[in-house]
Amino acid sequence: MTLNVLPIPVDEATLQARLKTLDAFEAQLAGSIQWQECESAAAYRKMRREGLNGFQAPALNPNARTVNVQGRDGYQIELRIIAPKEKQSRGVWLHFHAGGFVIGSNASYDTYLTTLSDRLGLTMASVDYRLAPEASFPKPLHDCVDAALYALSPAGEKELGAPLKVLGGESAGGWLAVSTGLSLHRDHAVDVRSALDAIVAGYGIFDLTYTPSLLQHTRNIVLSKQGMMDFCEAGFGHIPMANRKDPLISPLYADLKDMPAALFLSGNIEPLLDDSVFMATKWQQAGNSTELTVVNGACHAFTIIPMGDATDQGLDIIVDFVQRKASK
Repeated sequence: MTLNVLPIPVDEATLQARLKTLDAFEAQLAGSIQWQECESAAAYRKMRREGLNGFQAPALNPNARTVNVQGRDGYQIELRIIAPKEKQSRGVWLHFHAGGFVIGSNASYDTYLTTLSDRLGLTMASVDYRLAPEASFPKPLHDCVDAALYALSPAGEKELGAPLKVLGGESAGGWLAVSTGLSLHRDHAVDVRSALDAIVAGYGIFDLTYTPSLLQHTRNIVLSKQGMMDFCEAGFGHIPMANRKDPLISPLYADLKDMPAALFLSGNIEPLLDDSVFMATKWQQAGNSTELTVVNGACHAFTIIPMGDATDQGLDIIVDFVQRKASK
């Protein structure tokens, strides 16, 4: 099976405009408050959520609703549901938000999820999984797997209004999307290749011992080398580095056989670029349908933070992939 690396040419003027935007964005972020500088991660989340200290509160979809799911240890997992406005939903995308396992929520990216819902005709169900450092691995993964098991159940399909078709997320959410799919197959005997159309993993981390692109990264556009490591230590710091090649921690080392089709999407100015490249290669080598797309002049989070035509291109790539896999 051939790894389908989709070449997307960008003319020089467009590329230079993107690079200029990234330079300006990096300068703008240089003095921003980091979660490590706050009294607690919870205090930082509150500032982001409420638009305090220079942050802009996320725009919310007024038509979103919530569903609570019982987790395995009694935790109530909230799903935030956004349905297509003008068409019947043909399925559910279970979404895992970005935020380095530490920040963000299922209400952080309503604009992005609403766009995908309307363009794909899918119901987006975003998981409010528990966050580090208060809840470190494996609790966030347990929440996501339990949410997926609910979505696959008759009761879940009835409540959500459609069958589960896609697991997808960005950054830490990319790790959660892949790890949830692996857990469903490994631990719960779910035939994920038949049950799901696709997994969509945007600029995820898949090796918690760190890949060369992270170790050599020098810029700080949304995410720096040290920032990513701080996030990982908050979520996985209780696990010695020598043990982090365990497939439960670093899915790059997992048995990837019999998994659904997957899109691994990244920009080329990205500390986690190698994670997507390596994971796509391993996914393909295991016999799974795989596409890897690297967008020139795009940085971390380029699909969920508005960055002009690079964002538009990223969304088009996701929509095209999921639409094609829905007709399999």
